[in-house]
Amino acid sequence: MFERCNRKRLTLTPHYDPRVEEIVVYEVLSVFKTFDEELTKAEEEEKRRLEEEKRRLEEEEKKRQEDQQKLLSVNITPEDRGKQAVESEPHPLVLVLQEKLVTQAVEQEKIKEDIKNLSEGQERVIKNQEDISSKLNAILAHFARNP
Repeated sequence: MFERCNRKRLTLTPHYDPRVEEIVVYEVLSVFKTFDEELTKAEEEEKRRLEEEKRRLEEEEKKRQEDQQKLLSVNITPEDRGKQAVESEPHPLVLVLQEKLVTQAVEQEKIKEDIKNLSEGQERVIKNQEDISSKLNAILAHFARNP
């Protein structure tokens, strides 16, 4: 009696092994899963970075506004409340307003001078028109007498 051995024959037809398919599917799924995890981590990191940037910008804006408010506001200590504070030098806001007032006064003077020049020019034009009109009237009167 011959025992049958469990040998495989080498042929040109492929041999199907379900374990190989399972391994390949598992590897492909693990690659996709890893990719999804990395993508999720990258999105979360980007979101976190944007939030931190936004928070940093808000803090900078808030700090800038506070600094500007400090410059513009009058610093009154509790002892000075109710009393008139006498300062040796004017507040920065007062200085800025004084500069603006001076520039506006200069601009107003320029405008007045321009208006004066325009009105003088208008007076000359009116005088020239009156002279021309009187000369034309004299010429017409001369033609009316001498046909």
